[in-house]
Amino acid sequence: MSYNKNGRKLNTNQLQELRQAFDLFDSDCSGGISIIELKQALSALGVSINDQEARQMFLAIDADKNGRIEFGEFAEIVADFYFKKHSRAEILEAFRRFDHNRDGFIEADELQNILSQLGRSFSKDEIRLMIEKVDRDGNGKISIEEFAALIEREC
Repeated sequence: MSYNKNGRKLNTNQLQELRQAFDLFDSDCSGGISIIELKQALSALGVSINDQEARQMFLAIDADKNGRIEFGEFAEIVADFYFKKHSRAEILEAFRRFDHNRDGFIEADELQNILSQLGRSFSKDEIRLMIEKVDRDGNGKISIEEFAALIEREC
């Protein structure tokens, strides 16, 4: 068990989840997130910020001021937000960021597009397997209910 700066206890599973999120943002696998990777990650999540805002955010997170955000810095900042319980409105907003064609489902191409924007490429079979893990009704898509169940289960 580990603690973030706010005294929140993080168990092994939570640390592993944070590591996976960190690794998604660290697209060049350097062990640190650059300001460019931070902007790409935020953009992929539908958050639009200008260069000055990105720089300010980056400087606030980069506690040791070495020009990159390491996992420890990332975990301290992100843990409280990542593991909080989400309201239905927050879950719906997150779902809408993935559901580009607004048909009420996250389909394979939409998931692949988001992951690609994060610098990750997966085969169609890998994407299909990801969807199968949360697709309870077997239609090959992720509904808002399936997405909400995933978010609630993971939090």
